[in-house]
Amino acid sequence: MAIDSKHPLYEEFSADWATMRDTYRGERIVKEAGQKYLPATSGMIADGMGNATSPGQKAYEAYKTRSTFPDLVSDAVEAMIGVMHRKEPTIELPSKMEPMIENATIKGESLSVLLRRINEEQLVTGRLGLLADMPAVPVPGHDLPYLATYQAESIINWDQGERDTNVVDSLNMVVLDESENVRTEMFTWEMKNKYRVLVLGDPLANEGPMGGAYAVGVVDQGEEFSPANLIIPSIRGTSLQKIPFVFINSKDVVPDPDDPSLLGLANLVLTIYRGEADYRQSLFMQGQDTLVVIGGIEETTYRTGANSSIGLPTGGDAKFIGVDSQGLVEMRSALENDYSRAANKGGQLLDSVSNQKESGDALKVRVAARTSTLNQVALAGAFGLQTSLRQVAEWVGANPEEVKVTPNLDFVDDTMAGKELIDLLTAKTLGAPLSQESIHLTMQTRGMTEKTLDEEITAIEAEVPLSKGSTAAEDLDEDEDFGNDNDDDQDNNGEDE
Repeated sequence: MAIDSKHPLYEEFSADWATMRDTYRGERIVKEAGQKYLPATSGMIADGMGNATSPGQKAYEAYKTRSTFPDLVSDAVEAMIGVMHRKEPTIELPSKMEPMIENATIKGESLSVLLRRINEEQLVTGRLGLLADMPAVPVPGHDLPYLATYQAESIINWDQGERDTNVVDSLNMVVLDESENVRTEMFTWEMKNKYRVLVLGDPLANEGPMGGAYAVGVVDQGEEFSPANLIIPSIRGTSLQKIPFVFINSKDVVPDPDDPSLLGLANLVLTIYRGEADYRQSLFMQGQDTLVVIGGIEETTYRTGANSSIGLPTGGDAKFIGVDSQGLVEMRSALENDYSRAANKGGQLLDSVSNQKESGDALKVRVAARTSTLNQVALAGAFGLQTSLRQVAEWVGANPEEVKVTPNLDFVDDTMAGKELIDLLTAKTLGAPLSQESIHLTMQTRGMTEKTLDEEITAIEAEVPLSKGSTAAEDLDEDEDFGNDNDDDQDNNGEDE
């Protein structure tokens, strides 16, 4: 019974997760992977590729170094996260869980920050897990669980029970890889393999719903898993009848993984990386012509350039030969097309399709057509976080229905412009059936004001009235001067007395 056994779907998706993780981390990681992403040429292999001192290996290292890996995956993820979190999500919790709004993880992160990390993992690998857990040493006066995140690569095994038409699937086993570097001495670190096992009821049985209490155990490096070492976590004597673990994929919250949303972009970026390597190799070869001497002395080294000379016998000849450059244009054109496709896949969501200014509604319609993926990610992430928080509510004796997580789905900055307000007021003056309340509601919805209509009226009444033909700033200056004149009069009066 190997604790590090992998679920069949883990084995199926792990290669895609590795591709996404590497391309997201960038050029250094991709180049360190060597031939996994950039195969050597046949000439390099023939010259002894694999031996560090061989000409083939040295040529490959130069080939790899000259190449450029574009960070389009990380740029796309950061751009999408920025769009998704342009506005803060709305999170509502029962009163006894409110401290979690600002302190939800073992690192003290807020729920808004946690949701941002959830969305990031959804975009990178399309998968992560959330576990509600208690710290080993609870803080006095703070007995709320915290939420721990697990990347796709760390969720190595799971079981949702036997599927039956009359029985709802019930998650009854999860194995999490918690291997990490541990400081063993003052300044040295060592990798320790460690696994967390989450089970429902008897770990040796494949039980369905209500199979027993939730139990957890940690298996360190070199140890064998034993059901006897499992403990049943409880809060104020309350245990759970379900595993407080939630799978969050790019589109749903079920245990089966989704394909990463940006996998097509990652594969295209790797295509560009290989194309860049070939293109720059060809450019390099273009500048490295070979000198050919006809009728010269064999095994003689000839020098070229300034202060050099080549002596040839009568009838001898010397010339340079090089790589034909006819294919460079096609290679450059192919790269430009790949870059263009990658930019489109990368979610440049708000690029203008024309030089004409779009109305807020037209912009929303166009962007909505291009942000369906973001909608799915945002909704799945928020629902997964809400599900995990409702499990916590059940555990601590709060009302799960009071937990609500609403993500931002407004991906367009359509703040109302002053000209649009003038157009509305002009339309009202010309007889359009528009009330002041409707105009103010439009201003509020479009981000021009945060005040209610009553608050705006109160603020207007408190303002200094504008003089005819002057600005508010000029009137304020006049008021200040008037006040200063009064002070001067008082000072003069004091001196006269």
